[in-house]
Amino acid sequence: MWLNPPGILLCLWINAWIVSIHALRADSSSCDALNQTYQSQYDTCKNASNGVGYANARAWCAIKPCADTILKALDRKNNGCALELTCLPLNFCSDACINALEAYQKGFQKCDIVLQAFTLDNCKACQTLFGQRQAFESTCQVQVASPQAYVIELHNTLGDQLDVCVKGFPNVAFDFPSANQPATTSKSSTMESLGWLAAFMTLTIVGLVVYRKWKKMHHAQSVLTQYDPYSSPSLLGDTKEVAKQDIRFDPSMAKYRVPLYEIVDMIVVVKGGNGVVHRATLRGQTVAIKQLLPSKAKNPTATSAFMAEIRLYTRLDHAKIVAFVGIAWSTLLDLSLLTEWMPFGDLSGILEIERNKQVEDRQFHWHGSGSEDLPTTKLNVALDVAYALQYLHWLPLIHRDIKSKNILMSAKWEAKVSDFGISRRSTFDETMTGNVGTVAWIAPEVLCCQRYTTKADIYSFGVFLSELDTVEHPYASCPGKVGDENSVDTFSKARIALLVSQGQLQPAFTTTIPSKILDLAKKCLSFQEDDRPTAEAVIQALLESLVV
Repeated sequence: MWLNPPGILLCLWINAWIVSIHALRADSSSCDALNQTYQSQYDTCKNASNGVGYANARAWCAIKPCADTILKALDRKNNGCALELTCLPLNFCSDACINALEAYQKGFQKCDIVLQAFTLDNCKACQTLFGQRQAFESTCQVQVASPQAYVIELHNTLGDQLDVCVKGFPNVAFDFPSANQPATTSKSSTMESLGWLAAFMTLTIVGLVVYRKWKKMHHAQSVLTQYDPYSSPSLLGDTKEVAKQDIRFDPSMAKYRVPLYEIVDMIVVVKGGNGVVHRATLRGQTVAIKQLLPSKAKNPTATSAFMAEIRLYTRLDHAKIVAFVGIAWSTLLDLSLLTEWMPFGDLSGILEIERNKQVEDRQFHWHGSGSEDLPTTKLNVALDVAYALQYLHWLPLIHRDIKSKNILMSAKWEAKVSDFGISRRSTFDETMTGNVGTVAWIAPEVLCCQRYTTKADIYSFGVFLSELDTVEHPYASCPGKVGDENSVDTFSKARIALLVSQGQLQPAFTTTIPSKILDLAKKCLSFQEDDRPTAEAVIQALLESLVV
């Protein structure tokens, strides 16, 4: 008897199920062996590569055990074994693949620096990057979660750069691909029932195939390394983290590396939204250790920024800047920046203690010899910071985040500048396109997205003088303004930014501030950057203020 269409579909469905079950039983053991061989060969490659990452494709593929690893990966594919997303690209060491990878890496680097070098050429590199990534994945046979996964990844990683390009060049029609897929509808009504059943059967068979792959991958993951710090699940992450700027593979950075076993007695002292700071002991010396949070360490952009901060620290050497000690890592997850330990914490904590006292009980003043508990003065602290700015601006370098939170106090009660996470080298001038300091400390020209120079730091220093004088957060007395900088509502931040950018708002000072310091602060807070003093002039004015 002839079966009706649903009956045929049901038979096909049962057949597919039976075939899939038999296939699952047949190839599990052979894939286990191939997976083991692949992982063993990969371990041999890592031992032989002497730190060369596979993002440096030509050098990596020239190492025979590494090139052989690609062949072992291909064996797994040819035998029908499921491949995890972290599997090395199957055609990786071919000339075509290496050329495609290098083109993608160059394009990514040009797009990535849009926030520092805002040019149309770099923005066009962002547009070309999507095609370069697609070509790389196709040519090299990269394992992907979906054909459009790279589009989502690039938007997530370079979203700020893409937005800046669109807003900065409104007359240019950039074509950045979207990962959104259009919905499809059926145009047939006569075969609706059969079509639904066919779709059901197709989905079922696909489900069985997915289940088959999941079963093999699940088993493979019990054999293969779950997290391999040598590689990265994201090729973009690998390109970002293991390319030339990666400090782990930069010979010039090797001299700064500290063996992890020499670091003992680590204790968490501060944990924020991006990183964590430990106190630890290194060769008998107390040090501070800054690390990214594990969630941030897996983010290529955050990791690259942290590496840039570490690189910058290696160039700095000044008595009024927190001293660089070294770097340490075993994987990206524990990449560490070691600096001198500042036992009295940041200045904002000291100001908070003073703020909670009655005015007559406060011990932190502009002049005097200080007290036993606080043996320094506001003027000494201001001078220390000014000396640090003089050094930075000579390099030339713009700190971009001068505020009490980033001023640390040493065992001798010296003030030292820290946190160079958003600092950037100063060319003739800069355009504000990336992260900058907290709103209350930002200069008007920066808020207006205009070009700025080291004079932006001088404006922030003027706000810092207000902090010292009032022991309050800037603009704490403004209506609707919450005191804590981290809890200011968006409206208040926006209002402060608007008024400052128009020259209609400046931070307050007490009536007891020394007149010379008030005059200096007002000059630092000048709306026009050309009217602000240099760091050298600031130092001279503060030295003159030492004479009461």
